[in-house]
Amino acid sequence: MIGAWEKSLDDVLLKFKVTTQTLQENAAEELESTLQDYHDLAKQYSDMLSRFSYEDKPVKKNGVWLCPSCHRRVTMHHTHCHWCGKKMGWHK
Repeated sequence: MIGAWEKSLDDVLLKFKVTTQTLQENAAEELESTLQDYHDLAKQYSDMLSRFSYEDKPVKKNGVWLCPSCHRRVTMHHTHCHWCGKKMGWHK
């Protein structure tokens, strides 16, 4: 049994000359695009997690503490580098 909204949808599809086949093709393209976007976002999230959540010990060079990621000067006991955001692990 076809509901009212399904009948309305069929009318709209007929008006714009859209077939079930083109809808299926578009759905496959959309799915592929969505999966690629998900993959890209997962990579970005992984990179951000390693930078902002996992700490590394700052490097001391010529009496100055440097960020292990960007190698810029950091102040002792700050939790993150003010330049790149890398989490500092002073207790390591």
